Amino acid sequence: MTDSNPLPVDHPITSSDQDVLGRAVVARDFAHSVRELDASQGVVVGVLGAWGHGKSSFVNLMREEFAEAPELPVIEFNPWVFSGNQQLTDVFFREVAAELRLKDQSKFGAIAEGLDKYGDVLSPLAVIPWFGSWFDRAFKATKAAATWWNDRKKGSRTFRETISDALKQLDQPVVVVIDDIDRLTTNEIRDIFKLVRLTASFPNVIYVLAFDRRRVEHALNEDGVPGRAYLEKILQLSFDLPMIPTEVLRMQVFERLDVILQQVEGLRFNEAIWSDVYLEIIDPLIGSLRDVTRLGLSARPTLRALGQQIEAVDLLALEAIRVFRPEIFQALHSARLALTETHNLWGRTQDRDRKAEIEALLKVAGDDEGIVRALIQQLFPAGRTYIENNNYGPDWLNTWKREHRVAYIGYLELYFGRTLPSDLASFQQAELAYARIRDGDALGEYLDSLPREDLESVIAGLEAYQQEYPEESVVPTSVTLLNRIADIPERRNRGMFDLMRPDVVVTRVVIRLLRRLEEEAARERAVRDILVGVESYSSQELLIRSVGRVEDPSNALISAECTAKLDEDLIQQVKTTASPVLEKEWGLFRVLWFVAEREGDAYVPPPLTDATEIRALFQSAWSVARAQSMGSRHVREEDRLAWDGLVRVAGGEDKLAEAVRRLRESDGASPLVLLAEKYEAGWRPDEF
Repeated sequence: MTDSNPLPVDHPITSSDQDVLGRAVVARDFAHSVRELDASQGVVVGVLGAWGHGKSSFVNLMREEFAEAPELPVIEFNPWVFSGNQQLTDVFFREVAAELRLKDQSKFGAIAEGLDKYGDVLSPLAVIPWFGSWFDRAFKATKAAATWWNDRKKGSRTFRETISDALKQLDQPVVVVIDDIDRLTTNEIRDIFKLVRLTASFPNVIYVLAFDRRRVEHALNEDGVPGRAYLEKILQLSFDLPMIPTEVLRMQVFERLDVILQQVEGLRFNEAIWSDVYLEIIDPLIGSLRDVTRLGLSARPTLRALGQQIEAVDLLALEAIRVFRPEIFQALHSARLALTETHNLWGRTQDRDRKAEIEALLKVAGDDEGIVRALIQQLFPAGRTYIENNNYGPDWLNTWKREHRVAYIGYLELYFGRTLPSDLASFQQAELAYARIRDGDALGEYLDSLPREDLESVIAGLEAYQQEYPEESVVPTSVTLLNRIADIPERRNRGMFDLMRPDVVVTRVVIRLLRRLEEEAARERAVRDILVGVESYSSQELLIRSVGRVEDPSNALISAECTAKLDEDLIQQVKTTASPVLEKEWGLFRVLWFVAEREGDAYVPPPLTDATEIRALFQSAWSVARAQSMGSRHVREEDRLAWDGLVRVAGGEDKLAEAVRRLRESDGASPLVLLAEKYEAGWRPDEF
């Protein structure tokens, strides 16, 4: 599939129509000045500028003026065509001769032939017929060795005079362009200038050399003679490309990035943070149009792959670091934990290892330390604890997670590894759930479409939005979540300190939803409305307990009077009506225990004849005790039943034993039945 908006790659422009820097007029004026030079004894002209500042483009703009009548033929010699195994002189004269023949064989044929022979004579390794390109041309092209030897004996002066005489006959000079000199090795740069010095006095030949002055001067420094002095002896005229105005570079960055951003559907782009991130991090790293192109080419695949999942402003900042300062980028990866770990203010400690990682990052940055500090301030606030008196606590993690910032370690790891961490996969589902939070039915349909093992993490992910819950979502979302506690599978492989359970996960979200209602009366109305929609007694009891029957009354979300009335209504309902959704009574033991405790001696136990009810009762009294020995990573687990409590709610040992037999008839030798029979036989767990 062809991209309808291809990005420009790192190629020079070829015409003034492509000029975005306003250099076309300047280039033509300079080319006109070159045309006016006296080239009777040869001329060497320099176009000087830093790497990536548009020297090649400037030369191409000059060629437009050279093409006007009277036209100056332009021959381009690429110094990269030769290697250490080929002689520059040999290649140079052969290439220039070939270009002249292509221009006009009848006009330049004699000059080309003379250049061929002149190159053969000058090439010091040409005397070894099996070496390099001379062998290919001299023998494979049927050029006789004897002829070459005769030419060699004539010496270079004869052919030089022949070439000079032919060049003098030209109506207009020939322009030889040698570009990309600054990309060569030091020895190759020296060879180029030796060649130019050797041939600079050919009449009607204008050399246009494009290079970075500092790079070439450094390469030409030798034996106490500065390279600048060497250059001044060779160049008759030079033009230093002006620095590109900052406003022009910024305009180019914005135009090219805009093309990329427009192509990514669902892109996350926070305009509120863009200005600071660009000016403090990206802008200082861009000094040429080549840099603009490099950033655009790098950013496109990254934004396409991750722009829907990670804040694009963060991605652009990290890509700029990766492209222009790879050593800092590597140090960022090493310091990723120090950049993303938060600290409680009351228990704030600066981990020595983490602090050392930040210090190493700043050391690697060197002169760019200011950029790295800005990167920490704008992208990694948690890291500010190591560079300034500022602290971001764990509460910020949900904010960064919700905003898809790399300040959250999961998104940073996604950027570095291109693999979605499991917690972010769940959070993506939570985002889709949150998008339906105002519509209980739509939210329920989405949750029901997920694998059951994902429900717990998805519902937990909704906590990240607690500061944004709309008030109208309190009742429908609470009803939807409370009705699905039974659908969340209990994980048997929880860690020693993992206290989360399906009911706890749901309760945390429901409580945060109700806290969005500031007035107590509004919360009480909402709780009553929620109870109407909740199907199971288990979830109804959980809701009342969580918002009203709390250990610290100051944490209650509803009044004691409202709580008492709701408890009374629930007890009456449980006593008079069997649960219509026994298969969803995930906390039936707790419900019956609550009723038994409130009723006291007046408590009348249920008949426990329905296998579904018995199963729900035993399952809700089933737990796993965990213990870990000092110095060992192994966690021991043991299944347990709240046996004494079961005896109480069942109405005695005999009634409970009868319930166990009924469950055996229904379920056979299931793990739950075997555990109940073990208790019935008198086994009790040891404390560990």
